[in-house]
Amino acid sequence: MSKGFADYLIAMAREFDRELWRDMDGVEVPLFSERYDEWLKTESKISESSQVNYKRWLRKADEWICHSDRDFWTLLTKAWQSSDIDTVRKLCFEYEAELSEEKANAEKDSEYGESPKEMGNWITAFRNYVKFLDKELEKAAVDKKALAAMIKASRKTAHNLFLSNQFISWGVKKGKQEVTMESYVSNIKRINKELFCKTGYDLLFDFLPSYVKTKNRAKIDEMFDAMLKKLDERIDTYNENEMSVDALENCRCAMRDYYTFIKAVVG
Repeated sequence: MSKGFADYLIAMAREFDRELWRDMDGVEVPLFSERYDEWLKTESKISESSQVNYKRWLRKADEWICHSDRDFWTLLTKAWQSSDIDTVRKLCFEYEAELSEEKANAEKDSEYGESPKEMGNWITAFRNYVKFLDKELEKAAVDKKALAAMIKASRKTAHNLFLSNQFISWGVKKGKQEVTMESYVSNIKRINKELFCKTGYDLLFDFLPSYVKTKNRAKIDEMFDAMLKKLDERIDTYNENEMSVDALENCRCAMRDYYTFIKAVVG
């Protein structure tokens, strides 16, 4: 991310747009800023000057890592609000890895824009923040922890798709390429894991098999209508911080075909 003057102007424009989105979504940087300040003062066991530096280094890292389509602090806030603790941890791991990659690039290029030492400070500050976040996770309400456990469990089952092989064969008979049908299966698994399982239930695993077995067409219609409506809403209110619109639309197309297939199975 070496920044000449043109790069600087582009980065400024991206940061301006990002701040507008953050204001609209109610995102603070860092998440739980006031509680983090208090934690630094009372529990972090670091000097007062280091406390000031850590907050400054977090802001500097945020200015440097500025993506127009994937804002770390927005995604972190949304994951926390939905009790998606696994994603909270995954996002933190990915953010630190990106900072480390930037530091490695700076070590190779003396004109990268920031020194490796400065970037090392950012990493140190972020690791300190993650320690604070771990404490927040420990203090989280019982219901948040329970939902987090349900989400984690549901995502394990989301690796499988009910009647996936039959769905592929059905699509091929309808004239679609096998590779297309395989991509449909992958897209359904993905949207199920990343969106629908945030309820704490894997609807396609927990309920669909019994609905098909009992030929409960009303429940099947109700379930798929709700899932497709949620997908429609996600696409209509897209805010450039989640899956791309193209990816969401591909998932919707696959889900619609899967719904048609399930209705054909039930008859």
